[in-house]
Amino acid sequence: MPRYVLIRHGESVWNGERRIQGNQDPALSSRGRRQADLLVAGLTARLPKSAAAVYTSPLRRASETAERIAGAFNLPIVPEPDFREMRLGRWEGMTVAEIQAAFPGTYERWLADPLAHPAPGGENLEVFFARVVGAFTRMRESRPGADGILVSHGGVVKALLCHVLGLDMRALFRIKQDNTAVNQIELDRDVRRVVLVNDTCHLSEAGVDLSPRDVLTDSEMAASSF
Repeated sequence: MPRYVLIRHGESVWNGERRIQGNQDPALSSRGRRQADLLVAGLTARLPKSAAAVYTSPLRRASETAERIAGAFNLPIVPEPDFREMRLGRWEGMTVAEIQAAFPGTYERWLADPLAHPAPGGENLEVFFARVVGAFTRMRESRPGADGILVSHGGVVKALLCHVLGLDMRALFRIKQDNTAVNQIELDRDVRRVVLVNDTCHLSEAGVDLSPRDVLTDSEMAASSF
């Protein structure tokens, strides 16, 4: 059965500042680059041997992470625009505190029901899910039966996990995704199953302070998941 490894990018400069990113394009921070290097080392034992390419969002925080993986395992990179993060409109570039001051109540309503309450000027959740699942379908169909690697964003990975598990798309925020989190799914015509979720052991075993520090349920930190 084909296996797919889904990976969230390393910490970006804006993750470190707790800013909503959405479709904005900050680069990896120095901490994020080190996380990505440790991710590569940790992937050696679990990367699917038949993977033929690394698919990636074109946004720098994902593509820079993907480049490290592709270089280490001598794989080509395939950019896919529809694997970019959810567009979050007027919130992009702001911290949660700034959003709460400028748009009172909207952030809390979005967390409670992102379908009914999108970010001001942001992407509709159904549209977001459709483009992400559509891109994933194209990825699978481009190499039928082959294993795959995808490097993308917290929202994208959560959407795909919801899709595989058959969850309502509004369950998005019930799934945690830290920087450089590794997830694995198995998928064919008849079977869909999640094997691994939000694994960051490569960071906690490093012996340095690179463990995840963004927590969605903490309102002060939630922005860094996007």
